[in-house]
Amino acid sequence: MPTYRRVRRQVNPADAEPPARKVHCTAMRQPTNPRIGVYWALLLWLLWAAVAPSVAADREGVNFPEYIGGDEGGEFNYDSDLDTPWIENEAKVLAAPRPEDLTPVEIDSLPAGLTLRIDMSRIGFDPKDRVIRVWLSVSSPGGADNSSFEGFRCSTREYKVYAHANPRRDPPVGKVKRPLWRSVETRARINYRQELMNDYFCGIRGARNAREIRDVMTGAFEPEAFVSD
Repeated sequence: MPTYRRVRRQVNPADAEPPARKVHCTAMRQPTNPRIGVYWALLLWLLWAAVAPSVAADREGVNFPEYIGGDEGGEFNYDSDLDTPWIENEAKVLAAPRPEDLTPVEIDSLPAGLTLRIDMSRIGFDPKDRVIRVWLSVSSPGGADNSSFEGFRCSTREYKVYAHANPRRDPPVGKVKRPLWRSVETRARINYRQELMNDYFCGIRGARNAREIRDVMTGAFEPEAFVSD
């Protein structure tokens, strides 16, 4: 029986293939500086803000010359009144009201015993700045009285106190040095100003004039309804 013998082939070192070279692969690292990411996000947002209006116009068929106040011939008719900021007219503080000039107003948010009165005959409404200005008085059965001359803005739901009155003081009216507009939308338990604006001063179309306010308070004027018959 023949015998097989394993023969090793002699390889010339010069002809041998060089060993494979090791390659080290590392995952791409994100930039460690967060400002770079913010920069690219801002750049993309600016590009989208520049392109979005034109895309929307193409889809909806908006006529841009008419939309911005121009015409088909390229004329641009800009109405500067649309960009005029709101400016309050100078408020003239009226003299303190007499007790006989104050009319009680029905207010649900006042605690029992307190009464809100208003100088009905001198309710003021400025059609330019659309501010309602009036004297208010909150009194208690013990004789305490807190009178103030205030303004109300229905568009922003704000009020401003211009002056206070105290008959025991000389002069009885003291102006507020730096009156500020403040929101009536508070969670205070006693919030008669918010109730005044909701029920008497402001309607669906905005601020009511002096005659409308008096009519609402006396019941001669029905408040506006959202749905008419």
